[in-house]
Amino acid sequence: MTTAQAKENTRLARQQPLTPEGNEEAKRLFRLAIDEDADYMPAYAEFSYVWVRECENGWGECPAALAEAERLANIAVDLSKDENKGWLNDFRGLWYRAMVTWHQNDFPKSFQEYEAARALISNPEWINKNTAELDADMAEALIYYGDPKRAIQLVLDAMKLYPDHAYWLHWILARGYYQVGRYQDAIDEIGKIEAAKKPNDVRLILAASKAQLATTDEANIGKAKLDEAMLNEAKAIMKEFSDIEPNWTLEKSAAYPYDSASERYHWIDGLRKAGLKPN
Repeated sequence: MTTAQAKENTRLARQQPLTPEGNEEAKRLFRLAIDEDADYMPAYAEFSYVWVRECENGWGECPAALAEAERLANIAVDLSKDENKGWLNDFRGLWYRAMVTWHQNDFPKSFQEYEAARALISNPEWINKNTAELDADMAEALIYYGDPKRAIQLVLDAMKLYPDHAYWLHWILARGYYQVGRYQDAIDEIGKIEAAKKPNDVRLILAASKAQLATTDEANIGKAKLDEAMLNEAKAIMKEFSDIEPNWTLEKSAAYPYDSASERYHWIDGLRKAGLKPN
């Protein structure tokens, strides 16, 4: 039987900030939860994402982090198959493994796991919330896969399905808008996130979008156009980002798994124009 302390440690782990220090504290709390209850499936599933986050943000060695994320997600999936463990057919193990899988650059398998997880969502009290969040998370994978239009629609549908959605859906939608060249929409979407909840990463979307707006219309008007004030604003936002994440570079951004070279180039182009250091 799951202990109250295992649940509490897992709850506290979820609340840690998206910082290197917050990630380490989340690890500590998830380990305590698992020590309390070795069969507590939610702790394994969400602990898996902590390691994915470490890889995403360059806070550790990515291959090792993804290997640990995969190990934990596999345990969560196995627990959800065991009729004696109390987590039979729970969708979360497959969901978190889908996150790991696309970071390992296997997008087709990842999408299969997202769909399999979605089919298991059944709790009527949480079905809209869980479906909306899973779909929005899959939308992020679609952006890197090279289908930002579908990603945008998935997030918009998720927001409609669950109006009381989490702030990070705006983050993913903004990135989708960037990838299809809707730069002002991307900026506006980031503006919908409460200041206290904005992670540093959203500055990348803001800076890249403003940099593209400052320079991208030249082909349409047949002459060079440079909005120096907006470009300077983009560079100032990028400096704020780099002051917090001094080790993040264009090289690290380009190392993300993509199935579309053009989508990768478009993102890196905006970051470069906004002044992110190359390596």
